[in-house]
Amino acid sequence: MLEAVTKKYIDSSTEEQFEYSFFCDCCGKNVSTTRYSFKPGFAKKLFLSRTEQRAREIIWQRDHDSAYERANIEALKILNRCVLCGAVVCGDCTVECEETGGKTVCLTCAKEHRYRGVIWKDNDETVSVDFGNETKTSGIKPHQYGGIKK
Repeated sequence: MLEAVTKKYIDSSTEEQFEYSFFCDCCGKNVSTTRYSFKPGFAKKLFLSRTEQRAREIIWQRDHDSAYERANIEALKILNRCVLCGAVVCGDCTVECEETGGKTVCLTCAKEHRYRGVIWKDNDETVSVDFGNETKTSGIKPHQYGGIKK
């Protein structure tokens, strides 16, 4: 089975559905992925024989692993990976830095290396940051920076 894309995740799966939440490596923001229903492929009975119970367990585990892999892929489409340290972070903790040619780094690395760049907010507004001078300027339009969104 795949390793989780973030340092912290929660598996809230039940016998009826598979559900996963991943958390930003920087701020801990929760990113929930699509819930997947479990359909074992045979009639639901009140009492199952041992063989039927074991077959259901095997099918559940296989589908659980598959849903987990899909959830990891979905989380990677929502979150961003820092090109310097590999942390997987949300948009609020992602900085597109001039020094890395517009590639994304996490806030921690941007501060540590004293980089300049842009943070994209969920509403498509941006915050310009300069950790070399510790300044912020809100409201820069995307075309003014020329960076790419998430």
